[in-house]
Amino acid sequence: MLRIAVSLIVLSSIWTSAVAQTPPTPAAPSARTAAPAKPAVKKAAPKAKPAAQQPVAAESGPCQIGVISAIGDRFSVQHVGLTMFGNEYLEAPIETWGIDDLFVAKVRAAAPGTAVRKIAYASGAFKPYYQPEAKLFRNDRNDLTALVRQIAGTANCERYVVATKARVSVDGTNQSIEGLGVYKNWASPSGRGVVVAHYRINVFDGRTFDIHRSPTRSFGDVLASSFSNKNDNMQILNNLEFPKTPEQVTNSALLRDSTRSLLTAQLEKYLPAYIKGE
Repeated sequence: MLRIAVSLIVLSSIWTSAVAQTPPTPAAPSARTAAPAKPAVKKAAPKAKPAAQQPVAAESGPCQIGVISAIGDRFSVQHVGLTMFGNEYLEAPIETWGIDDLFVAKVRAAAPGTAVRKIAYASGAFKPYYQPEAKLFRNDRNDLTALVRQIAGTANCERYVVATKARVSVDGTNQSIEGLGVYKNWASPSGRGVVVAHYRINVFDGRTFDIHRSPTRSFGDVLASSFSNKNDNMQILNNLEFPKTPEQVTNSALLRDSTRSLLTAQLEKYLPAYIKGE
């Protein structure tokens, strides 16, 4: 009995020692899973600021001649029929032709060494002058003087050279055409058109705005006369496909170049007398 008891004591001692030496079981991972890291938010690149528009530099300094040209906005197309039912008329915008800039350039060429400035004006400023309200008595000269004075503003030029449209009869008919345009008569051969440029030039005193006396054989009188065969007043086109829409007029290189050529010849011939005041 004693041997059995001793054996049991020894076995109990060995088991207790083994239990004591067993490493602790690692703790179970927490059931709560860690949230995945949020992706880094990319900051939007700052929008590039549009480049500031540079203001157009205003002409400065003394002004000896201010130029106001009001002839280069519209182009008339007129077909004069055998009767009134055969008449056709349309107008087209031609600012892209640079007619008013051409007039300014010719004034500069006629006045070398003179400070010449183009005087800008608001679109439609000349409409009340070209299309006035019906009045019993109208003084065209006074209306133009008031308009030029207003447009000149504070430019303080010594003189102002002003170009305005003139209205002229077409080949002695009861039809008329104003300013720049092309026309054809019912009796004209096919493909024949006549480009015309009818306008007046007035020179204003920069202080009083009195209109200077026109040179001998006034350019205005020449251009306002009835059509003739002189190249001063017209340019004949024998291969013109007569335009039917304003777009065809505006995009016509033939009409643009013919008009500029006619104007150039007129201005180079007559404008110097206005500048010199002869």
